Amino acid sequence: MIPARYAASRFPGKLMQDLNGKTVIQRTYEAAVSTGLFNDVFVVTDSDIIYNEITSQGGKAIMSKKEHECGSDRIAEAVEHMDVDIVVNVQGDEPFTDKESLKDVLNVFYQDDADKIDLASLMKVIKDNDEIINPNAVKVIVDENNFALYFSRSPIPYPRDQDVDTKYYKHKGIYAFRKEALLDFYKLPMGRLEASEKIECIRYLENGKNIKMVVTSATSVEIDTPEDLENAKRILNAKDNVEESEVAASNFDIANNPHKNFPMVPRIVFGNGCFDQLPTILNKKRAVGAPFVYLVDDVFKGNDTFINRIKLKGNDVIKYISADYEPKTSQVDVIVTELKEEFQLLPSGIIGIGGGTLLDLAKAVSILLKNPGKAKDYQGWDLVKSPAIYHVGIPTISGTGAEVSRTTVLTGPEKKLGINSDYTPFDQVILDPDLTKTVPKDQWFYTGMDCYIHCIESLNGTYLNAFSQSYGEKAYDLCKEIFLGNLEDEESRAKLMMASWHGGMSIAYSQVGVAHAMSYGMSYVLGTKHGIGNCIVFDKLEDYYPKGVALFKEMKAKHNITLPQGLCKDLTEQQLQTMVDVSLGLTPLWENALGKNWQEVMNEATLKALFLKM
Repeated sequence: MIPARYAASRFPGKLMQDLNGKTVIQRTYEAAVSTGLFNDVFVVTDSDIIYNEITSQGGKAIMSKKEHECGSDRIAEAVEHMDVDIVVNVQGDEPFTDKESLKDVLNVFYQDDADKIDLASLMKVIKDNDEIINPNAVKVIVDENNFALYFSRSPIPYPRDQDVDTKYYKHKGIYAFRKEALLDFYKLPMGRLEASEKIECIRYLENGKNIKMVVTSATSVEIDTPEDLENAKRILNAKDNVEESEVAASNFDIANNPHKNFPMVPRIVFGNGCFDQLPTILNKKRAVGAPFVYLVDDVFKGNDTFINRIKLKGNDVIKYISADYEPKTSQVDVIVTELKEEFQLLPSGIIGIGGGTLLDLAKAVSILLKNPGKAKDYQGWDLVKSPAIYHVGIPTISGTGAEVSRTTVLTGPEKKLGINSDYTPFDQVILDPDLTKTVPKDQWFYTGMDCYIHCIESLNGTYLNAFSQSYGEKAYDLCKEIFLGNLEDEESRAKLMMASWHGGMSIAYSQVGVAHAMSYGMSYVLGTKHGIGNCIVFDKLEDYYPKGVALFKEMKAKHNITLPQGLCKDLTEQQLQTMVDVSLGLTPLWENALGKNWQEVMNEATLKALFLKM
């Protein structure tokens, strides 16, 4: 039985919404029928519209004779004179009914304690704090035999002791009743608890009935809002092998989508010492029982003066991570798995503290905690479909622009490429120039030049527009002032931090170019760090950025920087080919640098010759 009310309070008419060519209620009906588990399937409704929708397509529907407070009442009226043993209630707004879950809930009536069971239902472990506190998600607590003790829209149990292993279950709206229990329900008055919570199964508990709960791992979509409907459409597209992610990646074409609607970091704090505001900022985002996880560059391990400023609370945790190597998709997967195993709840937030490596890891981990699959699945453009958990970026070195960008650059099994998405940018950034005081000179130069190269590639690119230009020119002027001027250290640190921000913003609405494309290839094969890799490549790009490279060489000389030489001279042919393949695969970067017909200018032979100069 599928109870179906037209006038839903949260999303009126939701059951008649179009879901890729069929209404929601029609898809739910067909999903229930296709399980093959039932002698009959009916939609029970008070709406002529829904009744006609089902029957006009050969389905079975029953019109309610009375007004009812809930779906169980509606079903009880419908089955009162039917010769049936077990009645299953499938919610009309769940179009992806899972056969295995239905079998599990029916099987309880064949177990040893079946004589004690009046009805059975499903529950699923939940860890997302947004879902735990969401009143639309009904939570359930059970005894040691999985009989329901109580249902609530509030988080139950309340985790007063955060060291206790608290597990939360979400009630799934599928019930299997003995007919007698269902008819008893129909005759019982609504109690005060049911009236308060508006959860119909509480009526059974208030009247001493036993509800057996079955744990399921199946993912379902309950269509309570227009956003849920859009999510259901995406799932159907995937099932029909129309993977939106592949379409988005293959169709990335800025000429066809000239006006990007991209997000910016919504909250920023800037100033010497502003790092100490972190605890106050996080307190507003802290969820009960859900930790904040700090991904911190391991150069700070043992630096108690710095670490004590973080102010850990409850089950917060610091994970020290080396920035000696470029971040990898596999590294992200390991961190995400560890966090899910270590904590019952998803974290309140992920805070990245360090350079570009740590910031990129923080962004990637926050995305993968809320999106299924592996990190490598999201390398590309606009492949992420669900919002990341709250994440904060705190750079301790300036230049990469990772604190502001909508990408997180990772080395995967097949390519080095960013997770470029609207959900990648940080929710909060803290820019404290004092945190960059102890950066070694060479590293200061390499990451600063990353910012400078962002500007050159953006300002000389075919994607350039007034938005990108305004940020790029400001970052460019700041870089000249910092690296060719004679600023005091404090002023230099503050200005480089802002140059990094502006440089990152410049490429947000345009792209990088030749240096970054080649640096990605080099890093993939040789593991070269991003900042120094960009410098090594850019130093040989006079033919593409003559003025920019000339100024770069002047900066290099002023600061007595000597770049490594001969990195590519002893490469095998296979290594060189891989380097070329990874680089040439970054179409948007080449298109920005050389135009729509970039392949007429840049080919394998030309690129190999360039690499062999390095």
